[in-house]
Amino acid sequence: MAGKTPREAADNFVNFLRETLSCISDHFVSAYQQSEKLYKIYYEPYAKVTAKNGDDYLLSVTQIFRAIPHPEQKGQFKATTQEYSYRLLGGPKENTEILAYHWHPHDPGVKFPHLHLKDSPRIHFPTSRVCLEDFVRLLIRDFQIEPRLKDEEWKEILDRNKRAFEKMATWKIQNP
Repeated sequence: MAGKTPREAADNFVNFLRETLSCISDHFVSAYQQSEKLYKIYYEPYAKVTAKNGDDYLLSVTQIFRAIPHPEQKGQFKATTQEYSYRLLGGPKENTEILAYHWHPHDPGVKFPHLHLKDSPRIHFPTSRVCLEDFVRLLIRDFQIEPRLKDEEWKEILDRNKRAFEKMATWKIQNP
């Protein structure tokens, strides 16, 4: 995911995230440079995904990241996540949040990665860092979200992109 310029590193990172999300949705993923140093990727509006039983859900994914000089590769840049939000919404009212993984260390209040659940929305259940690939795999495995690709294809994409993420991550995730 490294690049020769900050923009190339950002574009490479966005391409990985888009490929990961393409396993479950063909919805367009927006990406833009939010400021001189910050980039943002997100769904607008939320992406509709469907479970194997026909239930529809909405998916909200946002990552804010920056491109910084690579600490180990001179003349290269890498993307580093500043915050993330992965949300699954559904139920009788499509805007009911079922679960959400957040990490927003620059906001006041809760600075550690955490999980929100529908039945306890105000509780911040501590988690390890959650990568997008694990969230997508959770949706396919536990919520039976219908993948857009054959099993071997989406599994290979998620495995490959997670390995790339783990290789570049400055703070490691704990595998489930």
